[in-house]
Amino acid sequence: MEELLSRLKVRLRFSGTVEDAVLSDHLQTAVDVVNDIRQYTPTEDAVVEPQYRSVVVEMALVAYNKMGAEGQNYHAENGVDRRYEAGSMYPDSLLRLVIPRFRGQS
Repeated sequence: MEELLSRLKVRLRFSGTVEDAVLSDHLQTAVDVVNDIRQYTPTEDAVVEPQYRSVVVEMALVAYNKMGAEGQNYHAENGVDRRYEAGSMYPDSLLRLVIPRFRGQS
């Protein structure tokens, strides 16, 4: 998880530890969502399957950037328009990158 936290901090241009708890929470939520879709059981060595590490970091980045605007469908201010997909903390475009694994499939 430390590697994922470091990657997220680089993407957000953070250098301190002030936001570690918040960032770790976003990462853990993203890991939980990916593992649920994949029906993957985390191990000590891999909290998420290696091919989904970048997706988890991106999901945590999206969730962090939406803080304070949860549930917002549309917002326009000073020429900046914001729209968020309804129904999920994460955009469908990211969730589609996680290929479901069905029971009995390895």
